[in-house]
Amino acid sequence: MLSLINQDHKQVEQLLNVLTQQLAQIESGQHGVDFSLMGDIVHYLRNYIDKYHHPKEDLIYAYYLDNYVSDVDMPNRLATEHQSLNLLCRDLCHSLNIIQLDSVMPFDELATQLRHFIEKQRAHIIFEESAVLPVIVKCFTPDDWCHINHLWSNGNLQDCETNALFLAAYKSLYARIMDAEFCDDMVAEIALI
Repeated sequence: MLSLINQDHKQVEQLLNVLTQQLAQIESGQHGVDFSLMGDIVHYLRNYIDKYHHPKEDLIYAYYLDNYVSDVDMPNRLATEHQSLNLLCRDLCHSLNIIQLDSVMPFDELATQLRHFIEKQRAHIIFEESAVLPVIVKCFTPDDWCHINHLWSNGNLQDCETNALFLAAYKSLYARIMDAEFCDDMVAEIALI
């Protein structure tokens, strides 16, 4: 399960790198910004992260809080950040949709929103990898991981049809990114299961 989360983080970072390249083009006033690709990346991130990635982390963290934390009033920063990131992603999707529909939106506003989104996503990954996951890895036993894997495997998130849709969406994004030569070291597969 932990390897799936780490693979997800790498893939999200690669997609953020593409968005960062597009942000640089927006800020420099260059032509060639691919708003359609940007919209598809943000839409994919929003749906994939909310459907698969954050539920994996939430499951692990809830188990950690239930079994290893004695302070019942401990705030769940992870869940709070997940909700906040969902809202940022939703708002950015909306802005990119406005632009693709040829509606008016100043590019400096989009650049600010996109930069904020990228920074928050990266800060969140750093928080998880430096503060959350190491503590969990240190505490969890092999039995804990077995239980987590069992909970995940038997959850309602393992819908084969939805898995196939996400896999197809990622492969399409991957092909478009490779064709546009935005990134040459992207991982070609996603970690759904």
